[in-house]
Amino acid sequence: MSDLEIVRVKKVAGPIDGGAAIFLGNDKKTFVIFVGLFEANAIIKEIQAQKSIRPLTHDLMHNLMVGFGVQVKQVIISEIIDNTFCATLVLEQKVDGKNGEWVGRRNEVRVDARASDSIVVALKAKKDILVSRQVFDQVEDVSDKIQLTEETKEDEEKEGEEENDAAPPFDGLDFGEFRLDDEDE
Repeated sequence: MSDLEIVRVKKVAGPIDGGAAIFLGNDKKTFVIFVGLFEANAIIKEIQAQKSIRPLTHDLMHNLMVGFGVQVKQVIISEIIDNTFCATLVLEQKVDGKNGEWVGRRNEVRVDARASDSIVVALKAKKDILVSRQVFDQVEDVSDKIQLTEETKEDEEKEGEEENDAAPPFDGLDFGEFRLDDEDE
């Protein structure tokens, strides 16, 4: 596990140029991944535990895996190719015998995936988001930039609280001007 770093979604900002910025990080480093609007919307819906009237694409994928007894073992942001974050989903399925009993074996498959989709899968499956050492060492640390925006927001909130008793933001995440649509994709 020392070759992997556990990160979490720290902030979602957008829309930015037809997408959104997802800030991922831990106590050591924070970095940003730019994703499409639909993927950002799905990430926010998972963080906020919002349900859609009908299953969206990520819901469908999750439901299929659950239906076939496939579990998410790991979600790894594994490499950067041509400035694109790539991920690997490690999926596992127990092998059942003729009578449906587990025979002590597992099938494991590694699936190439977009990092944005993989973040949604990790959130849905309640799994850690892992980053390979290679990626973690390669990305720019924007901790100081996110810290500055959080301090500015905290100052604005304190001023607002003095004027009224405003509720604190959701778990310290800043969704900026990003709107969540309840419409199906």
